[in-house]
Amino acid sequence: MFETERFIIRPYTIKDAENLLHTIGTYEVYITTYGIPHPCDLKYAKKWIKGVINNAVKDKSYEYAITGKEDGQYLGNVGLINIDIASRKCDISYFVNPEYWGCGIATEAASELIGYAFNVMNINRVGGSCMEHNIASARVMEKLSMKYEGTMRDYFIKNNRYVNLRCYSILQDEFKALFKGKTILRLHEL
Repeated sequence: MFETERFIIRPYTIKDAENLLHTIGTYEVYITTYGIPHPCDLKYAKKWIKGVINNAVKDKSYEYAITGKEDGQYLGNVGLINIDIASRKCDISYFVNPEYWGCGIATEAASELIGYAFNVMNINRVGGSCMEHNIASARVMEKLSMKYEGTMRDYFIKNNRYVNLRCYSILQDEFKALFKGKTILRLHEL
């Protein structure tokens, strides 16, 4: 479990399924994510949570529910995925309920997990990607001081159309030089 200034970032339980569905069931989240179908139902949300829990047990990925510190409201998801301990790399992922877009939730939550990846897991590279049209997600990665690496053209198909994927990363030595123990978010507030 993690705690930021505004949020509790905690493991999922099956009790989160309805709140998760309220977020991933939106068209806005569907068009900005790779693998979530639309429409989806409660059965899918429960299966997704079971997959998240199973991946954590196998150390493949760690995905967490972002909840409000004051009210416990489910706000979205943040995770370290595609973990490769041998190569000391992983990717950051996140999605937020569209009702709360523009509030800095993804940036604050992802900042906490990136710090954990570098400072505790001793990861060397944290990558991230977003669909080219997802300007908000690209902006989150830029706020996290991730460097733009390039665009993979026609990387996958979404809604029967090819989609380009923007790629970003930050390395451990860059993180440590930039932040010297501060979280990314607090540095951006200075």
